[in-house]
Amino acid sequence: MRRIWSWKNRLVPSLLLLLTLPVILFVLVGLSLNNIMRNSLSGMPFELWVIPGFIFIISSMGLFPLIYRDFFDLRVHRKVLAHVVLAPYRKRIMICGYLIVSGIEAIILGVISIGIFSAISSFPLSVIQTLFMIVCLSLYLLLLGNFLISMGLLINTVTTFSMISFITFIFILFGNGFIIEFGFFPAGIASFLKWQPISIPFQVFQLFINTNIIDWQMLVYPLVLVLFWVIANTKILKWKLRH
Repeated sequence: MRRIWSWKNRLVPSLLLLLTLPVILFVLVGLSLNNIMRNSLSGMPFELWVIPGFIFIISSMGLFPLIYRDFFDLRVHRKVLAHVVLAPYRKRIMICGYLIVSGIEAIILGVISIGIFSAISSFPLSVIQTLFMIVCLSLYLLLLGNFLISMGLLINTVTTFSMISFITFIFILFGNGFIIEFGFFPAGIASFLKWQPISIPFQVFQLFINTNIIDWQMLVYPLVLVLFWVIANTKILKWKLRH
């Protein structure tokens, strides 16, 4: 309910930003790179590769503000943790609640972006491919959300948090295969990027649209990591509350 009220209070600027971001990505990145790379290294049409990547990127940006506000900004200014201590909920439930709410909001932004991309260009995915993309996007957002929560709880200075956030988004743009395929990197770096957990959901999605095969083993690995990461963030939150 708090997020709904927040959206109502800033509805017009939020809608303008939401409509502008997909268009900027499509014009400045999609159209320019499409003239350079007509097909991916695997032979996939570049548009089929990059537009799902844009949706992952937009959802990442939608996930960030809520977690930043509650786990870093309000915490370092001592405006939230006292209320968290008094809340009649387990801290694990609170961590999961923040992940689910921010994830749902980010997915909604991604779905709206699908509509915008469909309006300005032909959307390259079928209904089944789109639904599976949302499944992979949800897993990706759980991983990224846990990482941002860990950052918000462990970092205590604005400068450090800003620098690490900037590095994180550079990594999201260029290190997860959303825009640049791993095959363009040297072999050692490509191998590292492929096996870092946050890139795996998008790889599973790309495998599905190439072969119609779901690699369940690759999906289980990040899902198990999400569960352990939630437990770790719960312990970090309890430690912060004690101090």
